[in-house]
Amino acid sequence: MRTAEDLALLLHDPDTGAPLVDSTSLPRALAGAVVLQLVLDDRARLEERRWRTVMVIGDRSATGDHVLDLALERLPAEPTPKAAIEKLQSRVRDPLLAGLVHDGSVRREERTVLGMARSPRYPAADRRRRDAVVARLRSVLVDGAAPSTDDAALVALLRAVRAEHKVLDAPKRALRDRSKVIAEGEWAGEAVRRAIADVHAAVAAAASAGAVAAST
Repeated sequence: MRTAEDLALLLHDPDTGAPLVDSTSLPRALAGAVVLQLVLDDRARLEERRWRTVMVIGDRSATGDHVLDLALERLPAEPTPKAAIEKLQSRVRDPLLAGLVHDGSVRREERTVLGMARSPRYPAADRRRRDAVVARLRSVLVDGAAPSTDDAALVALLRAVRAEHKVLDAPKRALRDRSKVIAEGEWAGEAVRRAIADVHAAVAAAASAGAVAAST
């Protein structure tokens, strides 16, 4: 679950534990990371059909990771990437963060306002993993290094929710320009590039639709 866990760390402020993106974008970005991980781990593949791209799950056997196993259990046979993200978006954030609490990367802080329970916060307990991921992304997005497949996946997901500048202290326009190059690049072969591109588009569309629904 390296991609989804790394993304969860990146999208929470390490000092306050507050999410760095809105409540519609965050769960969909994390669900997109889970969908992409299934593709990267060869548990699923994306196929072009006449009218749409579908996600074909080829192996539903247990992975040993409870979040991936939940996704494999709940996803239908051939969802579109966007439908898969919508199916999972309310179910992956809590177990992902619980795993990071268990690993010691973050801690869970309960909150109450006027006696009412509010969403918990997840500040860093040990910054080393997050700092290492940020350093990788700085190398790729600021210094111009060639990304690994995992780096390209993270960049595409950050780009989908417009969060590059919230993770890295660098000019926003330059980060957006570089993230576009990486999200559309052929860093790991055509199949993986298409998977990253399709999941990026699905997360962006789902987050946008969720924001519109929330506002109305």
